[in-house]
Amino acid sequence: MELLLFVFVFFYPLFMAVYWMTGAIIFFNRREHRNQKPPELKEHPHVAILVPCHNEAACIEDAIIQLAKNNYPSFEIIAINDGSSDETGSILGRLTEKVDKLRVINLTRNYGKATALKVGALASNAEFIMCIDADALLDKDALFWMMNHFQEGPRVGAVTGNPRVINKTSLLARIQIGEFSAIVGMVKRTQRNIGRIFTVSGVNTMFRLAALHDVKYWSTDTVTEDIDISWKLQMRYWDIRYEPRAITWILVPETLSALWKQRLRWAQGGYEAATKFSKEIFQWENRRMWIVSAEYWMSVLWCYALMFTILCFFGTNFAPEGVWPEPLRVPTLIPGWTGVILASVCLLQFAIGLALDSLYERRGLFRYIFWAIWYPAVYWLLSATTTVVAVPKAILKKRKNRAVWTSPTRMLQYAPLRVREAQHKGEARRMFWKIVPQTKKYAELVVMFVSWSLWAYLITPLVSLVVWGYGSYLFMDRIVTPGSYETFERVTNYGLVITVMWVLMAAWIIWNQQRYGNRRNRRCAPLPKVTPQQMADTMGLDIDQVELLRKNKETFLYIDECDLPVIETTVAAPAAVGTQ
Repeated sequence: MELLLFVFVFFYPLFMAVYWMTGAIIFFNRREHRNQKPPELKEHPHVAILVPCHNEAACIEDAIIQLAKNNYPSFEIIAINDGSSDETGSILGRLTEKVDKLRVINLTRNYGKATALKVGALASNAEFIMCIDADALLDKDALFWMMNHFQEGPRVGAVTGNPRVINKTSLLARIQIGEFSAIVGMVKRTQRNIGRIFTVSGVNTMFRLAALHDVKYWSTDTVTEDIDISWKLQMRYWDIRYEPRAITWILVPETLSALWKQRLRWAQGGYEAATKFSKEIFQWENRRMWIVSAEYWMSVLWCYALMFTILCFFGTNFAPEGVWPEPLRVPTLIPGWTGVILASVCLLQFAIGLALDSLYERRGLFRYIFWAIWYPAVYWLLSATTTVVAVPKAILKKRKNRAVWTSPTRMLQYAPLRVREAQHKGEARRMFWKIVPQTKKYAELVVMFVSWSLWAYLITPLVSLVVWGYGSYLFMDRIVTPGSYETFERVTNYGLVITVMWVLMAAWIIWNQQRYGNRRNRRCAPLPKVTPQQMADTMGLDIDQVELLRKNKETFLYIDECDLPVIETTVAAPAAVGTQ
């Protein structure tokens, strides 16, 4: 049993790396690389871009100005100020005079992102809802790529885009560049091949209003509204697409404390969604969610297995002699040949992910492969720890409590638009050195040295094996020993396992596409538009309140004890401002 546990700790990430690489390559060859020009749409339905924000004074102005420059011909911007305590409200009020397409809704206190999105959807008469975070910058052509999927079939309920990292100056940010390419992007590509996605990206996703209305909009009691809405839509048989060419530039956490809070929230939200639908998931009509669900629960099991392995290491080396059981002994965590193989496959996964997403970066991303060596040490351990903490936290959480958000923590104190422009001019690094404290600057230099040292440590055995193999071919009678035979056989067996997994997963994905690919648009008839009266009935409001909310340039409201929005004051809009 103990041996099975330790083997699982090693082979699960190896299997998933092969699985994701296979799926991502197939997705790229079938759907992505042929066309990089924005599609020509049959029509341009009106789109409401919702921007929920809480204490975003540092970046909200750049975000709104960037959105106003979008190339899509028919859209409006609805910013929902969710009880900000900084200057966010006043900045938005000033922007309403400069940006014709902008309307603002001010919530009197912090009610959470899900509530803000529900109010924003209620305030628009658009058939499609684009949700984007206040510290993100939407690419000017992203809406064309997303809308193209909705026009392909009425069954499409949501399209999630490709988040690209802006702040690339610190070590944690560079690690997350690789993560968004080699993990987030590859996972979504692979999951899209099987027809179901675990979660949309909350930072940039477009929804069909009819789909949102069908599932009663976002849940206000979950810490990750994006995971919850993804499961709700797919359990109601709505299709979710991934569009890597719909790009959004985002800021990622640059301190361990901020990264910990973010990943803990993600881990808790994943558990809440998986358990919320645990009974429905076993029904035959939901069978397409089985693989996504199984993948999630296997990852949770792996996180606990990894933490147990680390516990065994400390028990082996620090417990009194004879106390720790012999079958649970783990003498070292320093990787041997198994670690070398796993690290090499991990680096190959990063190389493929960065190569795929290099299409969307001016200078490419492959240079960040040198930071990928830190991924197992930082990300795996962080993911395992947050999952172990989040599961009991989610179990003990009081249900029906409104999930609110806290002020974001940013290491870089300048707006994202300036960061992006500075990077194009090669100035981002100098800005980083001006802002970061002296001690952290030298700490990063030390980490850089250690990173490259670890890279050499893990790559050298493979290089030496190649050299040895060539030498053994030339001098067979001199250097071939029983030990060298054993090492060569072990590495060959690992390679055989990887090859078999790769072939099997590729065959399965190809068969799945050929078997079910032509049935993805079974809902062929266009759906009727959601009327204001239907939305009012769902929200428990009077139709006059909905119309009042939609025609004003700026609105102040609160949520009463019955969880219903109540309008306090309004600022009238000029004629037809909201529908330009």
